[in-house]
Amino acid sequence: MRTELPKRIERFEDLIAWQKARDLTRASARSPHRSSPMTQSSVLSPRALCQAGMTYIGLLLVIVLIGIATAALSPMWSTMVRREKEEELLFRLGEYRRAIARYRQDHGRYPARLDDLLEDRTQLQVRRYLRRLYPDPMTGKADWKLETLVDKTGTVTGIRDLHSQSDAEGFKNIFGKGYQYSEW
Repeated sequence: MRTELPKRIERFEDLIAWQKARDLTRASARSPHRSSPMTQSSVLSPRALCQAGMTYIGLLLVIVLIGIATAALSPMWSTMVRREKEEELLFRLGEYRRAIARYRQDHGRYPARLDDLLEDRTQLQVRRYLRRLYPDPMTGKADWKLETLVDKTGTVTGIRDLHSQSDAEGFKNIFGKGYQYSEW
């Protein structure tokens, strides 16, 4: 249904009135359920309101279920992350301890600093006992608690072992060492 522009429009107000009438005719043609010429968004049918309400309730229910699932999984996630850090701690401690043992085997003494494990230039060929100094996974820093050997004069002669600075308790009980990370 197409409305034609009147042949003669004498005033600007006639043009505006014709455009309003055309818009109202188009709106009523789109919506056959409406008896009054109103815009599409002004009134919703009761069925449309009911469907919109059910969609809203369904959306709220989904959001609540996602929140409950997230709350239930967060302790398990943090436990998983902590167990991975423990495995990384055990790996890094093992690497340091193997490097110290190999250094002692080559030199007959313990290394004076951890940096001595990176590059050993005392022999003809440069030896590397560690690729790099690993940070403590529990603290995130390279602040290991060093177990040193001290001679009679009080000077440090070497690093015998190292432990984590963290006093938190782990999930594992390392045989003979206890539960705390600082004892592993």
